[in-house]
Amino acid sequence: MKKQLIALLVLFAATNFLSLSNASTPVENVKVYSVEEIIEMAPKLVGQTVQVKGLVQHICDKTGRKLFLATADGSKTFRFNAGDKIDVFNENALDSTVLAIGVIVEQKMTLEDLNKQEATLIAAEKVAKAKKTKVQEVADHCTSEAKANGENVTVTPLQRVQILKDKLNKQIQEGKNNYLSFYNADKCNEYHIIK
Repeated sequence: MKKQLIALLVLFAATNFLSLSNASTPVENVKVYSVEEIIEMAPKLVGQTVQVKGLVQHICDKTGRKLFLATADGSKTFRFNAGDKIDVFNENALDSTVLAIGVIVEQKMTLEDLNKQEATLIAAEKVAKAKKTKVQEVADHCTSEAKANGENVTVTPLQRVQILKDKLNKQIQEGKNNYLSFYNADKCNEYHIIK
């Protein structure tokens, strides 16, 4: 009886040890999403850490802390924001295939947010007109950012805001959310240049 009890305890301990060693899935065994897949699945993955493989189409010129992975046809991008362990993304990643790891986040934009952006842009235009200079584009926005948000990249920042306001107003009239959702990956502290 004593031997059977010891054998059961050993078996129980071994079973628990094996289950604990499999509890945290190694990064290699986690699904790797394509850019197309992550764009489609992002709303369902908010708060989850994901791996995405894609071609780096752009790294933010201003901060170096935004990395844009492109779809196979180059028509859409998905943004990764650098985490606290990355000062800037390596410029060697540009035009390379990269495996990036980050946490999916949702950014909500309300009508109030868009009205503030519009007012800021109008004020900047007035100042530029008075000084007879060119209006500088909004500091944290570029064509890659617009592409990542599914926005038209050929319009001015003010036109872009108006398009988003129209889209949101239509959405509200249809009884849907009173905000627009944009998805990206945050806290990217690890990425690997594959080729």
